[in-house]
Amino acid sequence: MSRWWACAVAGLVAIAAPSMAGAQTFELFGPDTSRNRHESEQNFLIELRGGPWFPDVDAEFNGRATPFADMFGTADRVMLGAEFDWQFLRINPVGSIGLGVAAGYTSVSAIAPLTQNPMPGAAGWQRPTDGQETSLNVIPGYAVAVVRLDVLARRTVVPLVPYVKYGVGYAYWWITNGDTLARRSLALSPGATAGDPDLGQAATGGTLGTHFAAGLMLRLDVFEPMVQRAWDLQMGVNHSYLFAEYVRSDLSGLGARPQLRLGTETWNVGLAMEF
Repeated sequence: MSRWWACAVAGLVAIAAPSMAGAQTFELFGPDTSRNRHESEQNFLIELRGGPWFPDVDAEFNGRATPFADMFGTADRVMLGAEFDWQFLRINPVGSIGLGVAAGYTSVSAIAPLTQNPMPGAAGWQRPTDGQETSLNVIPGYAVAVVRLDVLARRTVVPLVPYVKYGVGYAYWWITNGDTLARRSLALSPGATAGDPDLGQAATGGTLGTHFAAGLMLRLDVFEPMVQRAWDLQMGVNHSYLFAEYVRSDLSGLGARPQLRLGTETWNVGLAMEF
């Protein structure tokens, strides 16, 4: 397992390194005396995450209709993703402030029920042909400011690091009926008119919004300090963590015309590494 994570970290670092070349962490209130003299310099953090996902597509109907739940059910799906943070400012000895970018992927599929009445739908949603498999594919991402408070893990025996994130979120989505892209239709696009240029186009697009998360990281060095030191010497990974976080993603278009709402309120767990 550790070899798999090492390969994942190496791949993400290789992707991010060209754009972050020359980046470094700036320090306030003197040098970082909390850093162990055996540790390499620390500038970045990578997170690999997963968690349940159920979008608030049906929220725009205020209880009048539930097209997403009717089609795909109410069970949570799994969202997988990764995040890269540049910890550009170290506030000694309290913690760090960083900038993070992330992307993930999830999809839901179902066989269209055999019905006679049209199914109401969200913006950009087209009723599939009876018996066809319909899929909603989503690639969500965000850019956030991140505050991590690692003073406990650095100065005490408590290996916990709380953090908060806030910024802009965006989800690119597309809907397929069978093997082809679905098409937009007038009856299923709230607020649309007969002359709307979007009607008849492929059911694909993007939804903008906000992203908030708050979590707690458990520093794993305390369990195997010699292994972590060896990993630092070989790969430059200062610390590794397990984490859990609460997420509120409000992807509703920020007041723009009716859009497919893909925000969610959920939780994630994963592995994080500082280097």
